Amino acid sequence: MTASGNEEEANGGSTTSVDDTAQKPAATNPANAPAPSGASLNRAIRESQLDLNARIHRLLGILVVGGGLYTCYFAAELILPILLAIFLALLLSPLMKRLSSSWLPRWIAALLLILISVSSVVGIGNVLYTPASEWVAKAPKVMRNVTPKLKALMRPIAEANKVGESLSEMAGEGKSGNKTVVVQAPPKASLLTTTPRVLASVLAVVLLTYFFLLYGDTVLRRTLMMRSTWEQKRITVDIVRSIQNDLSRYFLTVCSTSILLGIATSALLWALDVENPFLWGAMAALLNLTPYVGPLIMGVLLSMVGLSQFPTLGMAFLPAAGYLALHLLESQMATPLALGETINLNPLAIILWLMIWGWMWGILGLLLAVPMLVCLKIICSRVEGLQGWAIMLEK
Repeated sequence: MTASGNEEEANGGSTTSVDDTAQKPAATNPANAPAPSGASLNRAIRESQLDLNARIHRLLGILVVGGGLYTCYFAAELILPILLAIFLALLLSPLMKRLSSSWLPRWIAALLLILISVSSVVGIGNVLYTPASEWVAKAPKVMRNVTPKLKALMRPIAEANKVGESLSEMAGEGKSGNKTVVVQAPPKASLLTTTPRVLASVLAVVLLTYFFLLYGDTVLRRTLMMRSTWEQKRITVDIVRSIQNDLSRYFLTVCSTSILLGIATSALLWALDVENPFLWGAMAALLNLTPYVGPLIMGVLLSMVGLSQFPTLGMAFLPAAGYLALHLLESQMATPLALGETINLNPLAIILWLMIWGWMWGILGLLLAVPMLVCLKIICSRVEGLQGWAIMLEK
């Protein structure tokens, strides 16, 4: 009894100790708990994959942007008429909706808008053609009258350049051998070759504008049919409607303020007894469609006109100073009050955008740059993942 009891106690004690020792390592031994290290490894792999995907997406975005700019530069003759027609159709879309909602069929309403637009442009060009041609004929005489005054203004700078050249010669930097530079003028484009291309581009813009007005809603409905989810359809409709409303408001506001600026400029120049005041007023209205660059060009032109017509420097720069004052009132008060916060763009972004598209497409690029930037901001503000770019484009 005593031996068996002692044996049972020994067995029981040994059993308990074995169980305890079998249970303790399960809670304390790190070799039996590989889950945390595996989870961290999987998390690291996922993060590296996400980082790699983000880098690939950025690289693809850079390639797409570069390819798009390359295509826009070399296919300008094809892309520009399409863009002009799209923006003209967006400008005329509110009138198109009002006319087509009445008893007029869509094709008659679109044709009526095209005829009114073309007649207006031709009429304005016909009125301005005579004074413009007269001023172009007098341009050589104007330049001869302006050149002595410009030399007098630039005399201090020329003297400073002479001092710099003499100092460089004294330092031994001007002892380079004489070099002859031959400048070959680029071949001039023939009128017979350029006129048909211009007429073809104008005809393409008119026809495309007509068909965009006629079939724009149909294209939008068929585009919505290609979207798979209801959310994608809603975002697409929101983007298109915002572009139509904001661009129409922008065009109408800028055109209205430009016309008012042109009228005020004509009145100012008429009061100053400047020749052809209505021509320069029309030029001021047209150049005001291009921010920053257009008013700068107009100020230079009016400075040249003042130097050619007035004897004193004070009177010569008075037309340009008066125009710049009117433009300052228009750009800082009238246009912001009319647009409000709808078109809120960063001036630095506008200048960079104008430089890019002016370099690529010239004058038409300058005219189309701001509308394209407005469309880009609207798209970035509606598409998920691009809202940061829309914030960067804001003022």
